[in-house]
Amino acid sequence: MTLWQAITSFGDSALLLPLIAWTGICLLVPAAQWRDVRRWGFAVATAGGIVCLSKLLFMAWGIGPPGLNYTGFSGHTTLAILVWPSLGALLARDGNVRIRRTAIAAGCLIGAGVAVSRLVLKVHSPSEVWLGALLGTAVMAWFVRGVEPTLHESRSDARRRILILALGAVAIFVLCYGRVFPSQHVLKDVALWLSGHSDVFTRRIRLDSP
Repeated sequence: MTLWQAITSFGDSALLLPLIAWTGICLLVPAAQWRDVRRWGFAVATAGGIVCLSKLLFMAWGIGPPGLNYTGFSGHTTLAILVWPSLGALLARDGNVRIRRTAIAAGCLIGAGVAVSRLVLKVHSPSEVWLGALLGTAVMAWFVRGVEPTLHESRSDARRRILILALGAVAIFVLCYGRVFPSQHVLKDVALWLSGHSDVFTRRIRLDSP
């Protein structure tokens, strides 16, 4: 695995989908934080839904912005920019302003690294990465802005909640990092089923073309 492949693995759904689910579970227990649960669900559904819709529209019917080398929003970029800063914000929500900003900034750096890796590895065109980055940033900023200190919890409960979230995230990382989720194959099957075509629309200009 090269350096850029290692970085791009931080944006694979095989890692991020379990992290998304674990984050949602940790927002439910021990004391259900329904406001955060609803916001997290909305953020994930919005980002993931738009990415899937953009890919399905192109693969099924060739629909996309004209004049761009485009096949749909970069899912790696979108989800990485959403998940890692949001996870940082939740882990540091009861810290001081400097700690919170550092945790969010670290997550943003991971997301930015994933975005660059998609270009270096020639998996996505600039338009696909930029659109994914804009989508991920907008949804992440909305969610992170609403993450506030948990004033209703005792300090021991807050520490326990953060520890549970962190340990689960580490376990998921160890188990899932480097794995590849077959999202493109799944979306291709769905696109063929929706369109009734014998094949999907594909990129017209190769990314390694001069």
